[in-house]
Amino acid sequence: MSLRRWPAPIDHVYILCNAEKEPDRAAYLHGWLRDNRIDPSCTTFLCKTYGTTLSAKEAMACYDPFLTRRPVEELQSPFHSNLRKSEVSLLLNWHEIAVTAQQHAVAMTLESDVRFPPTFLEDLTTALGLLTMDDVDFLSITSLPHLRPTRAAGDTTLRWFQPFPYFRTRTCDAMIFKGSMLKKIAGTMFPCADVLDWELNYQLNLHKARCLWLDPPILTQGSGTGVYETTLV
Repeated sequence: MSLRRWPAPIDHVYILCNAEKEPDRAAYLHGWLRDNRIDPSCTTFLCKTYGTTLSAKEAMACYDPFLTRRPVEELQSPFHSNLRKSEVSLLLNWHEIAVTAQQHAVAMTLESDVRFPPTFLEDLTTALGLLTMDDVDFLSITSLPHLRPTRAAGDTTLRWFQPFPYFRTRTCDAMIFKGSMLKKIAGTMFPCADVLDWELNYQLNLHKARCLWLDPPILTQGSGTGVYETTLV
């Protein structure tokens, strides 16, 4: 049986999953990839640090809760939360993905708790066929916070929309980047002050990324829908 690659123009997919710490999630993801005959050479699991293994010294080397940052257009003030070590480890792991994935023209990142509906690959192929990455730097394909564009009643056609002011990404579960944008973000991400969702909104605004949201979203988040308990400990 022939293997299949991710829909063009996605060159590679990076999944934030620690198989030792998240065995149920890893089993689901590996099973889905196997059942859908995704070529293993175009998917990488990467998650080296975890909240329980990250030292305070390592965390504070990249996290500064008192950070004063350059203001960016449409972003009036940073969220500035008090991050747990688990949330800092997520930032570190995602940053490592950004450094690694910038070698690709286009890469997708997934968090460990994504859940794929039966039509995911078909929907993703259709959606990507509606645009060219020459015109965009970042695509959001899922939405846990229910940040959805305004649409006419009854209109459910799969389409791309401009994001709300400064909300470039709605959630970090599933995102598609140009490698050139990942390179910019990786170079300015640390020191950080916020959780990953807010940090990436800051970074995408800082670098004036051209962003689009897919609607309706084509993925769900297991932690947000009750399928999984959170692993941020």
